[in-house]
Amino acid sequence: MNRGPLWWSLIVLIVLLVGVTIGIGSHTWYSNLEGSQRPVFTLPAMSSGKQKSIAEWDGKLVVLNFWATWCEPCRREIPLLITLQRQYEERGLQVLGVAIDSRVAIRDFAATLSINYPVLYGVEAAMDVAASYGDEQGTLPYTVVIDRSGRIRQVFRKELKRPDIEPVIRELL
Repeated sequence: MNRGPLWWSLIVLIVLLVGVTIGIGSHTWYSNLEGSQRPVFTLPAMSSGKQKSIAEWDGKLVVLNFWATWCEPCRREIPLLITLQRQYEERGLQVLGVAIDSRVAIRDFAATLSINYPVLYGVEAAMDVAASYGDEQGTLPYTVVIDRSGRIRQVFRKELKRPDIEPVIRELL
């Protein structure tokens, strides 16, 4: 049976429709995450290697940012996170990075950029934490804003831009 270009176009269209349907379904699932209590987790800190719990920042507005050194959009948004930490720290903001990478890779990278907020790290464990916060596809960068009472208020599944995140921070501080 000879399958011409029309046949293959139909197959591609079906695959695309299935992909879009899955994407829409996962978007709905993510939307349900907002308003829920944040999951508790512990990961090692880049600075000391000691385990740190997200609970250490209870009572603060937490911008939880999942990233990796090999992720170009992640690298581009880190200067914004550094600025936000500096600008809003005294009002109760805490940026918290979770690097899905090795300690050596992030330590050198963080030193180069002078990251001014805590960075936790791991590979499989960090991916599990990201999944517990709704990032089951492993999208990077991925950022979750957690209010002072520990509720997830906003999820960003893309590179952060100041006009998107700053109004959220101002409203919750």
